[in-house]
Amino acid sequence: MHVAIRALIVDDSPRFVEAARRLLERQGIITVGVASTSAEALQRVAELRPDVTLIDIELGADSGFEVARLLAEAPGHATSPAILMSAHRADDFADLISASPTLGFISKVDLSANAIHGLLGRLTERGPCVHEALIYSTVEEFLAATLPFVCEGLEVGEPILVVTKETNLPPLREALKADARRVEFADSSEWYRSPPAAMASYERHVHAQLGRGAGRVRVVGEPVWPRTSSRAIAEWKRYESVINVAFATTHVSFVCPYDAAALPGGIVADACRTHPLLRDGPNVRPSPGYLDPALFVRDLGLH
Repeated sequence: MHVAIRALIVDDSPRFVEAARRLLERQGIITVGVASTSAEALQRVAELRPDVTLIDIELGADSGFEVARLLAEAPGHATSPAILMSAHRADDFADLISASPTLGFISKVDLSANAIHGLLGRLTERGPCVHEALIYSTVEEFLAATLPFVCEGLEVGEPILVVTKETNLPPLREALKADARRVEFADSSEWYRSPPAAMASYERHVHAQLGRGAGRVRVVGEPVWPRTSSRAIAEWKRYESVINVAFATTHVSFVCPYDAAALPGGIVADACRTHPLLRDGPNVRPSPGYLDPALFVRDLGLH
């Protein structure tokens, strides 16, 4: 049996919405709201925080693909995993569906709770590499997320590396008390000199620890974001996305902090596109905006 989930339906056909609502609620999915435009969809998601948003591709004057993009780029707490729908076949939109930040596509003819649960199941599929973004605004929020992550690793004997900005190091050391001696600390300004240097440093560290017999390595890694040029920022965004490929078969857990109080909004928003998971305190949830690295890097336009 499936646990009941809460769905928002974005469709401009009242007849279909009512039929879909009745069908899904008979199968255990609660329809918490409906929307017929992109503006309504963004508002409803922010207000209702559904577990999944079902979006019609042909949405009157709006495009379902554009709605999905806007939802994926919305601030963290306003996001929702999205599934595209249409009365047409998936083949008619194959490239657009593949490039969209959604879980996938369901034909309206095949709409069912089982189909929705099948796509939602992709959110919990994790490989050896676990890559989380932590969006925080205060030191307290930073500690509320990193401290449980570090302590969990210490409890099972996993080696831990913390690379963060200088102002975050003393509070974390103090919170760990005597256990701080069991953690390796580094200042971000020394570690993140360039994307290639940072990647090489992590590869050396992680594989050295695994080579000594560690079952998994834990890393808190907070990049130093440049202020010099849009291209330099794009290079670091590419680095964050490529982490998913470079360590795909490696048993390592990354938590990458993003200081929302100090960083430009575009950098913080793209953290949801480069990290499959988002951390909030001790809790971890899938990032509905996550984009396949090949698609994300292509969109950056770097050559």
